[in-house]
Formats: sequence, C-alpha cells, structure tokens
Amino acid sequence: MKVAEFLKRHRFVLLLLVLVIALDWAVSALFQPYLIQSGRFVLNDFELTRRDHPEEVWDRVFFGNSVVISAYREDISESGYVNLGLDYGVVTDLWDMVRKGTITIGSDLVVGLSDLTLYDHFETNPTYPWHREFYESYCYFQRDRLRIFLEEDLKALVTGSAPEALYADRQKAHYTGSLSQAELDEKVANSQYSHLPIEDFQENLRDLGKLADYCASHGIRMRAVWMPLNPSLEVSPETRAVYNQAKAVCEEKGIEFLDLESALDASCFYDIGHLNYEYGAYRFMEVIDPWLLS
Repeated sequence: MKVAEFLKRHRFVLLLLVLVIALDWAVSALFQPYLIQSGRFVLNDFELTRRDHPEEVWDRVFFGNSVVISAYREDISESGYVNLGLDYGVVTDLWDMVRKGTITIGSDLVVGLSDLTLYDHFETNPTYPWHREFYESYCYFQRDRLRIFLEEDLKALVTGSAPEALYADRQKAHYTGSLSQAELDEKVANSQYSHLPIEDFQENLRDLGKLADYCASHGIRMRAVWMPLNPSLEVSPETRAVYNQAKAVCEEKGIEFLDLESALDASCFYDIGHLNYEYGAYRFMEVIDPWLLS
C-alpha cells in the first residue's frame, strides 16, 4: 500500500526520470557509432581499434600499452590478432574491458607486459569508455564531444556548408628513428617511472591473475609476452622485481610466458621500450609471428 501511494504521489518525477534515461540510451545508441565512423572527432586508441575492427567479437587480441602499438604490425602479421595497444594502457584496463563487456574475446588473448603495463598509478585517458561509472549518463560522459557536434552542425546549418571530417585518417601513434645514447640517458634520468617500489604494482598483478581465471573459465587461451627492452640501458632492480612477480603469476595460473626482453638489438628501438616502426617492428614480427601462430 505504501509503495503504491509513493508511486502515485511521485509518478511525475518517476516518469521524468524514465524519459531522461530513455533519451540518454537513445543518444548513446545513435551517437556512438557516428562518433567512431564519422571522422569528425579525435578518437582515443580504443575507439581507433573499434573503428578498424567493428566486428562484435574479436577472436584474437594482442593487448598492451604504446609499446605494443609500435611493435605489433597488424598489417604484416599472418596471425590475425587485433592490435589492442592503448596509450597508457595497463592490465587493469584490460580487466575492466573484459568484466564490463566492453570487448568480447573469442579464442585467444596475448598480453604484452612491461613494468609500466603493470604500474597502478600510470596516467590514463579519461575518455576510455570503461572509466564511465554505472551511474554516469552517456550524455554527461561525452559532453565535450556532444557540444562540438551540436556547435558544428548548427554552424553548418547556418552557413550551408558540410561539417569537415578532419580526423578520418587518424591512426595510433608510432615511433620512427632512434634516440642517441645521450638522449636515452637523459630520458631515463628525467623519468618519473624509474625505481618505483613493488607495492605500486600489486593491483595490476592481481588483475593479471583475475584475467587468467576469467580466460580459463571462458575457454580463452591466454598467453603473455614480456616486451623487448633497449639493450643500451641497464635493467633496474625495481623493473626486475616486477618481471619476477609477473612471471610468478603466469606460472601459478598456467599462462605461457614468452621472455623477449633481450630479443632485439639497439638499432630496433626508438627509446627505452618503443620499437621504431620502420625497422624494429619488422624484426619483432619475425620473432613474434611464429609464436602467435603456434
């Protein structure tokens, strides 16, 4: 009785709430595909991947941060893996994508690991969709892009011109050439990510284990590869500690672990861990593709 009285008394507010939710869902359903395919917006790395792979299920996925973007050349690989490299991507991002249903993986997952792929306090891109809270409306989450969309369309209506697709050819960022040894040393010396305590990696290491459990229960083969590092630089004890714990998690969960830390020479690298796209990525593909196909 009290529930019925409450619904009757507040029916206008409740109806308004339902209409707002329905409108928000409608905007999401209509605008999101346009956002990705129109070429009118700067897309983040996940959206670029979704643009190039619109299929609902990605059967084979190679995940990692910008190191994977610059190393795994999907255009010359015979393995069929989707390059899900994300700028500032960490394992927790991948776990959030999987558990929230942002992506669906079919049969195979490879995780490209490095110390920064496991760093709990790494910077991120706030526009990645899994950062949207369950209570946050789509219109609010995409407020900046929706504002640009409305302003440009209104301007086009007034002037009689069509909005320009300025970003239709945008791709993920790659690296060319190589830094000098002096530039490398300076980059290491100025890096805020050097000599980090192992405590700053525990959340991502836990999510690596959760991801392994998920894949095991859903029939997905999961493998891990420790990505190459520039041999011109000495590996710090802190990075070695992260490596050891990541390998231990993989061994505990029965995840095949491929160590490519020392697989490539210095000429393949742009900097500490990014391969140069014109040479190093080709050498990486010579090593990784047979393993991916195995």
